[in-house]
Amino acid sequence: MWVSILLTSVLVLVLHQAWVFLNWVWIQPRKMEKFLRKQGLKGNSYRFLFGDAGESAAMYEESYSKPIDINGDPRLRVMPFIYKTLKTYGEKSFMWVGPRPCVFITDVEMIKTVVNKHTIFQKPFKASNPIVRRQIGGLVRYEGEEWSRSKKKLGPHFHLEKLKNMVSTFQTSCEKILDEWSRIVPKDGSPTELDVYPYLPDFSAAVVSNALFDIPFTPAVKKVFHLIHELTFIANHAQPFSVPGEQYLPTWRYRRANAIENELTDTFTNMMMERLERIKRGEVKGEPILHDTLLDELNQIDIKDKNGRAKVIAELVQHCKVFFLAGHETTANLIGWTILMLSIHHKWQSLAREEAVKVLGDVDKITDDHLEDLKIINMIVHEVLRLYPPSIELTRIVEEDTTLGELTLKKGTMLQLLAIQLHLDPKIWGDDVMEFKPDRFAQGVLKAANGHAAFVPFGGGVRICLGATMALREAKLFIALFLLKFSFDLSPNYKHAPIVLLSMQPEYGLPLILRKLV
Repeated sequence: MWVSILLTSVLVLVLHQAWVFLNWVWIQPRKMEKFLRKQGLKGNSYRFLFGDAGESAAMYEESYSKPIDINGDPRLRVMPFIYKTLKTYGEKSFMWVGPRPCVFITDVEMIKTVVNKHTIFQKPFKASNPIVRRQIGGLVRYEGEEWSRSKKKLGPHFHLEKLKNMVSTFQTSCEKILDEWSRIVPKDGSPTELDVYPYLPDFSAAVVSNALFDIPFTPAVKKVFHLIHELTFIANHAQPFSVPGEQYLPTWRYRRANAIENELTDTFTNMMMERLERIKRGEVKGEPILHDTLLDELNQIDIKDKNGRAKVIAELVQHCKVFFLAGHETTANLIGWTILMLSIHHKWQSLAREEAVKVLGDVDKITDDHLEDLKIINMIVHEVLRLYPPSIELTRIVEEDTTLGELTLKKGTMLQLLAIQLHLDPKIWGDDVMEFKPDRFAQGVLKAANGHAAFVPFGGGVRICLGATMALREAKLFIALFLLKFSFDLSPNYKHAPIVLLSMQPEYGLPLILRKLV
């Protein structure tokens, strides 16, 4: 009798799980597809479990197999499947991310609604691949009250008054890189080829470690950035959706991700404990930095509460990881693309250098006021952000049945806000949208976009990137000092191959022909 009851219970459980799986991979997607098509949305028919993953992966493999023309459309390489879908089906279209439909949003007003209604349209981490969830945590993943509380606590460290105090750190970190280049390039002004791209993450990483965490940029700290970069690479090569239980499979990808996660946890924990010891010994002076604010939460936990402290430390590790990741990669790539554009647009290189000489030529200690006076370089950086935005798209998941413009959206629908599509829309920017024209920003961002809120390189709405203003200031300072020391052309060995990890970057580096000016 008991055996019979047990077997019946097991059978019921198996049938229940089979129904849950069938509903997830087939019944629900087909219902969602029918619902979207009734509203005039178009896209490929749903394919069991993987959706458009196979075709998308094949197109990425093809697009990444060769460089593109330097004046070509980067969308052809960094989002080939999305670009093809939009060309095939029009702007009212969708794709399949596994068994979940993803609707493309290209309308300015609809994007504005999505980024501002952040409780209804949330970030997709809980539906993403487990490795992606390891890669990005902390403030970026928080929602609701938890996010509001954290932003209120951490946001002030990126306000202008705080950033003004960081300019000297920007300058010191920049000069170390430029001095290294000066030792490589001959003093007589003869040309030297140098791939400058590998140095740029060291600059931005040194700024993050020194300015935000008060940690010297040692080889051990540099290794942390390399580990985070490797984890980002692994996450980008994993499938974009989560299959239940896949994180427990003993694959190389998960074994390596686990190893990186463990090493990062140990390293960040040691950093936190060392900082607390320095504070305890009275060695930390001045106003609290970001690192100190993060540690406030740990100080509030009783030292005897080991479980409570372990939980807080785990959360703080995620915070540290995201600031280390986003804080250096975005800035490094922004500087890289700016240097690329100036290396082929000599008119703007000359104008920017003239401005740098005028503003900084006789200055030993750069201040934020000096950075504010770099108007031409500011226009150039904004134009680079338009053409090569750090975030080419913003993904959201609908958390409750809702409407968006003329669309009715079911809970669980994914939305893809195509930032780069906005940035390259001739209806917004004009027929010269693909041209490098920094002077389009001479009268500000809104005027450049003909009155549309269509410039979103760092996201938009209340959840815009906290470090956007910091990244802009770092980039302007680096570019100005670089222009003072060197003239440069693009090397004939350069291959134009934009690729996206966390943000868009040059796959094969940035070889330049450098000539020393001073």
